[in-house]
Amino acid sequence: YGIGALAVGMPVWLAQLTSMLVFAGAAQLVIVQMLGAAAGALPIGLTAVLLNLRHLLYSASVAEHVRHLPRRWRVLLAYLLTDEAYAVAILRYARPAGPGPDLRHWYFLGCGLTLWGCWQLSTALGIAFGARIPPEWDIDFAVPLTFIALLTLLVKERAGQAAALVAALAVLALAALPYRLGLVLAIVLGLLAGAAVARRGEGGDERG
Repeated sequence: YGIGALAVGMPVWLAQLTSMLVFAGAAQLVIVQMLGAAAGALPIGLTAVLLNLRHLLYSASVAEHVRHLPRRWRVLLAYLLTDEAYAVAILRYARPAGPGPDLRHWYFLGCGLTLWGCWQLSTALGIAFGARIPPEWDIDFAVPLTFIALLTLLVKERAGQAAALVAALAVLALAALPYRLGLVLAIVLGLLAGAAVARRGEGGDERG
């Protein structure tokens, strides 16, 4: 992200501050790409909002595990909720809390803070040394590899499988749309598919 931000003319202080305040890697990367394509403020803002709609599903999934916490805890964990933090924390929440008080939110906090620190450091390194990386070193592959690794952890249930399948087909079918709007629509369609399958599963459980 740091490399891309400088490449499109973003000031150093703004690039680092964005990582600190926004802390949404996928949205930041897409915004940088749209800035490079000279997209307007409205498409960029709409894309950022739609791209982060998936966090609503993350929040709904985590809510039952953190609803007992004070508001300050829930606000902090909401800020730290990213794709990677969710993928790691929800696997811990899937296991029993064990005897004594439920301290799994500390595990969630540890995941989130570790990822936040790594993201700030990697942004700073990208800003400081990105210009020295040879152009032939195509490092863009690192982003999809990260999400592919996360996907393997989260598609064990039918809802996740449906969301991934629909989103993958949609992003291919809509790849020709400008401003990467195909990616945004694919995310929305994938979320709708996953939610529909999840509701159907809940209804089946209730009837059973």
